Amino acid sequence: MFSISRSGKTNYSINGAGYYRIRKNVGYNSKGEPIRKVFYGKNKKEAEDKVLEYMMDLENGINPDLALSTISEAMYSWLWNIERHTGNKSSTFTRYESIYRNYFQDSGLGYIRLEDLKKIPIQRYYSDLLEKGKGYAAIQNANKLLNKFLRYAVDEGYITRNTLKGLKIPKKDEQELEKTNKIETFTPEEIKQLVNSIGNEKLRYIVLFAFYTGARKGEILALNKEDIKEDYVVINKNVRRTKIFDSKESYHYEIRVTRPKSETSNRKIPLPSTLRKELKKLNILVKEEKLKMGSEYTDKGLLFPSLKGNYVDASTLVKSWKRALKGAEIPYRTFHALRHTYATLLLEKNAPLIEVSRLLGHSTVKTTEIYAHPSLEAKKKTVEKLDEITMWFILLKLKNIYT
Repeated sequence: MFSISRSGKTNYSINGAGYYRIRKNVGYNSKGEPIRKVFYGKNKKEAEDKVLEYMMDLENGINPDLALSTISEAMYSWLWNIERHTGNKSSTFTRYESIYRNYFQDSGLGYIRLEDLKKIPIQRYYSDLLEKGKGYAAIQNANKLLNKFLRYAVDEGYITRNTLKGLKIPKKDEQELEKTNKIETFTPEEIKQLVNSIGNEKLRYIVLFAFYTGARKGEILALNKEDIKEDYVVINKNVRRTKIFDSKESYHYEIRVTRPKSETSNRKIPLPSTLRKELKKLNILVKEEKLKMGSEYTDKGLLFPSLKGNYVDASTLVKSWKRALKGAEIPYRTFHALRHTYATLLLEKNAPLIEVSRLLGHSTVKTTEIYAHPSLEAKKKTVEKLDEITMWFILLKLKNIYT
């Protein structure tokens, strides 16, 4: 009910005092939901002036509520209102957005308010990422983005200091570095033994695809039938199981399709004739599964669908993979070892390093160089050259003696 005060017409009262209230949509959060803010004034003009001032601050890249926002909300606002318009390359912004989405948006750290952020929760978060199998490089990239955001927040006066100062990022010790640099691969004989022993037909086709293309697990499971052309496959997406927080106390998991980890991960990989024949058999298998499941089947056009047509969960694939290796009596190696095998075999056949790098989707050739290690046989041949040198010296000495 409207009331009249000394300062004019009002439309809201608090503890008996009259105010003019305006509800305004001031933007959208990281989930695309509208953010509504309420403005109060002694009269309509004063409330409207507050709305105008607030919206002008937002236009100028200033968020008056940033310090009170959670890390997730504050970083989202900074990314889309500042970083997106500061001359960054589109690929740089894409990388920032990907890091934010994967490491801050739906994380426990993301729910902490910016002004309440301390070192201990950050350190604990990084340690948790390590325990979950995240790489050191990924954690360092997340830390770089957080550091850049916090420097901005300090410069703009939202917080008084950068919490990351003095924080130690986990680093590989020499022993761990040596361990992680060891590349696990399969021999051609082991691949043949494995493929012939797999009873799960779908898994068999997935293994063959990984071996013949070197594609990553998430890239393979995200493939649609239309990504397969006549003699090559288009890699342009990734699928992963993501933790989604409904609140601070509860969360659930969803299968999400995302863009590749880098621009160079978008690529075309030639398909050998052997694999193309196997994919025709896969197509027949999928059609049979669809008929068998009837109305329970959801056709999403996936190349490697589950029995009901949905995305195959990576954890389900890993379990089947472990059983397959055990059944074939082959020592355990990760599914990623198929990618290592693909790269190693190509280089052993003298494929150019730059071409192998492009096939793998690496951002630099330096990353691919880890596969360019000589095999034991190659090492033996190199060492045997010493015998040739020794024999040359002997022959030379004999020649000098008899001449």
